[in-house]
Amino acid sequence: MNFIISVKRAALSFVAATTLLSLSGCHSSHSAQFSASDTAFPVKVAPYDVYLDKVEEYIQKNRTFIGSEQEKTKELAMNMPFECGAQYDEVGILLVHGLGDSPFFFRDVANALCADGIHVRTILLPGHGTKPGDMLSVSYEQWQTETNFHIELFSGEVKKLYIGGFSTGANLTTIASFFRTDIEGLIHFSPAFKSRFFVSRLAPYIDSLFPWPNVEDEDNPSRYNSTAMPGFAAYQESVNQLQTLFNRDDKPNTLHIPVLMTVAEKDSVVDTEKVATQFGDNFTHPRKCLLWQGESMPELPPQHVLMQSMQLPELRISAASHMSNLFASSNSLYGTQSEFRICDNGQGSNKEARCKDGETVWYGPWGYKENDKVHARLTYNPYFTNMVDNILGFVGKAKVKGFCRAM
Repeated sequence: MNFIISVKRAALSFVAATTLLSLSGCHSSHSAQFSASDTAFPVKVAPYDVYLDKVEEYIQKNRTFIGSEQEKTKELAMNMPFECGAQYDEVGILLVHGLGDSPFFFRDVANALCADGIHVRTILLPGHGTKPGDMLSVSYEQWQTETNFHIELFSGEVKKLYIGGFSTGANLTTIASFFRTDIEGLIHFSPAFKSRFFVSRLAPYIDSLFPWPNVEDEDNPSRYNSTAMPGFAAYQESVNQLQTLFNRDDKPNTLHIPVLMTVAEKDSVVDTEKVATQFGDNFTHPRKCLLWQGESMPELPPQHVLMQSMQLPELRISAASHMSNLFASSNSLYGTQSEFRICDNGQGSNKEARCKDGETVWYGPWGYKENDKVHARLTYNPYFTNMVDNILGFVGKAKVKGFCRAM
């Protein structure tokens, strides 16, 4: 059996080598950005205020800042875990970020929820917040252990605990919920239950052979543009573990827990058809809602789906992206008034250059193309207020009862 497994892994490594070489152009770098830190990331630190101190100390010491000296304080804050509404103990929500991202991705959602009496807390996963090189030593087990630790810590501080996350963070919190009885519900943004990319499925086998499938300029203070292969492998292991839990004995294994998901139909990262299917088959609690940002209704009972069209020509929006549902239009980095623009959007070098030169653009997910339009990444949610209202309804804090509707 071990011989067969070794042969399979060797074959997969050969296929992956060919694929990844074409993707990466054999990038390598010995700069500080792409080398691992000497000190270990602080894990399993309690209480939460001590955890914040330890993480801040770690980031200050190890981050390769990309902004000016004047921008360092803001950049540090973007990557720090945080909480708000700590004076409230009735309802708590723990949120876990995605691969290469930071707690900043939850700032808008958290601020809106805390204003309505909810205690929101976020964490920083090991390998994040400092520099891409720190992803060289991460593992799924690290991320799951840290997620589980903070769920347990927060559960003792609030009466009703909800958990959830963005992308990979949704996987980690869903896995954790299989082994707990005290979770009131799951709140997910672009859950990455299955990737659209074949290469990610190979990552656990080849993470030591090809540590850098992509090396890009680091110009985003809130996330990495470059991701080390061990990071992709850790993500894929979370997928493997989740799918094992969802499909024991080749039959759908159900999770009887309330769930609210926001999903972009044209998400370039996630297999959204698979997500919709598993929303229907694996989550059996009647209190569930899928906020579906797209044009084609998934095959689900209509009472569990709220359709939100993303063909919005008045806003020059063609479709939602993997990241867009998290941010309000007023967000300082990703909102409509920000000058920051993601032009590396899978549309070819000519259109990317036109985008960078300041041409009027449309917005959509990575890889979205229309012949007569230049597209940048959509980085905000035109339905953000409605999404927050539905979250409030989901956790029982809405001014108007109910959820899964256009309030």
